[in-house]
Amino acid sequence: MRGVKILAGRNLEVRDFPDPTPEGDEVVVRVEAAGLCGTDLHILYEKPWEAPHIPGHEGAGLVVAVDKPKRVKVGDRVFIMAFSTCGRCGPCNAGYFAYCRSESARMHGFTRDGFQAEYARVPETQLLPLPEFMTYEHGAVTMDPIGAPFHAIKRMRTAPGQTVVVFGLGPMGLGATAVAAQLGARVIGVEPIALRRELAKAVGAAEIVDPTTGDVVEQIRNLTDGKGLDRALECSGQAESLTAALNLAKPFGHVAIVAENAQATIDPSNQFNRKEVTLSGSTVFPVGEYDEITRLFADGLPVDRFITHRFPIEHAKEAYELFSTGQTGKVLFTPTAAR
Repeated sequence: MRGVKILAGRNLEVRDFPDPTPEGDEVVVRVEAAGLCGTDLHILYEKPWEAPHIPGHEGAGLVVAVDKPKRVKVGDRVFIMAFSTCGRCGPCNAGYFAYCRSESARMHGFTRDGFQAEYARVPETQLLPLPEFMTYEHGAVTMDPIGAPFHAIKRMRTAPGQTVVVFGLGPMGLGATAVAAQLGARVIGVEPIALRRELAKAVGAAEIVDPTTGDVVEQIRNLTDGKGLDRALECSGQAESLTAALNLAKPFGHVAIVAENAQATIDPSNQFNRKEVTLSGSTVFPVGEYDEITRLFADGLPVDRFITHRFPIEHAKEAYELFSTGQTGKVLFTPTAAR
């Protein structure tokens, strides 16, 4: 099979790999759509090393080979979760496979071969049925751009009519915008890249702030008549965005960190104690929320509007180079993409 191999120094190749074969409860899925994620870019592609595994942790496809399955069969359309886990520890029993405590736990694309290839071998426990009303492309955006923001929005108890600010309108922020808007919130998006500002409008943002034109906090205060925000999702990975979100939060507001961010500072007294603001983080959604997330698609979640580019695996180098410029929405690998 053909798959992506990330090399050192912002470089990659498409190589031949052995075709996977099913074994025990591990089945072979033909990948029909796989996402290119910011973590693929920043943690793998932009590092001075050679990644040991095929990248890709967002995917959907068709089961094409099985050995001793209990849950799936050849011909099943499936959404692929990114984590191979024990299935027995506390987090696994609660549906939070990302936090499996077992030393044998692996994440596809990072510590095990991922989905930016023609085929993937995965434990059948990682597969969830892909409803007929969802395309494979919808399945490929379910875990990160839709699922993680949905989980954050749900934890914040976001209500219709509330003002939600989304900082950073890359794929994750665009997903957050689409979800929050569909749930009835007034969404204000913050993003320096014009293309992504336009995409946010297309998926439901009520107002857009360009941080290059002036102070973000002042602009948002003007848009909210000085009241600030009810909820915020930090999807940019920038410390200053988190600071702005906490400063703008109303009393009893809630800020969720969705993007990866290694450095940030807080002002406990002014940002938390005197406003009783809540701060939370969201990496992935628990399995128990999958049906709620798929219902968003059934209700017309406009994700197709922020999927801007589709590439066959053979054009992975072009896909990564383009995505690294920021001049895209969501980028997918699909076998039917024409280049």
